[in-house]
Amino acid sequence: MQAIPPSENELLKRLAEGDATAYRELFVRHWDAVYSSALLLSRSPDIAEDIAQEVFVTLWEKRAQLVQVEKLESYFFVMARNQLYSRLRKLSSQDAYRRYLLDYHQEVAHSGAEARAEFKELEGAIHSAIRRLPPQQQKAFRMSRFEGKGHEEIAQAMGVSRITIKSYIVQALASLRKFLAHYPGVPLLLYCALQLIVCG
Repeated sequence: MQAIPPSENELLKRLAEGDATAYRELFVRHWDAVYSSALLLSRSPDIAEDIAQEVFVTLWEKRAQLVQVEKLESYFFVMARNQLYSRLRKLSSQDAYRRYLLDYHQEVAHSGAEARAEFKELEGAIHSAIRRLPPQQQKAFRMSRFEGKGHEEIAQAMGVSRITIKSYIVQALASLRKFLAHYPGVPLLLYCALQLIVCG
């Protein structure tokens, strides 16, 4: 006799307590729907992928607040829509952002010892934070961000499903944000530093 799958309410209660298994179950159940909603809203597969990942990062970060959510599908759709609106508001500053990233790269490469030391400190903090991740998350994250492997390739190498790899990487990003929260502007710094580490 097959076990009855846990209800959404039960999973949300377990998630609120930090249960990673409940998080992965919700991820598996809802990833396709969240991605589809984001694709419908954005008309861009790349943007839809980013939005869906951000939705699930937020799900983990705000897990303690979600116990009272009654219709998770509607909640996810609103989250995806809000993420898209947030991206649209930032479009006007994209050129400035690209210039900032380029300037940051050049500053680290060519400036004095102090700037390089600051970057080395951040790079060390990122690697230290990555080492604090659970082994499977850490392995998937390293293969994705540092070895440039795709989700399907990582899934085959690790012997798990592609969607499990997605959940590992999303959880890893959420954890890294938390571990590095004391750095000002951590989302931007994390992105820049990872780009420089990969390119360096």
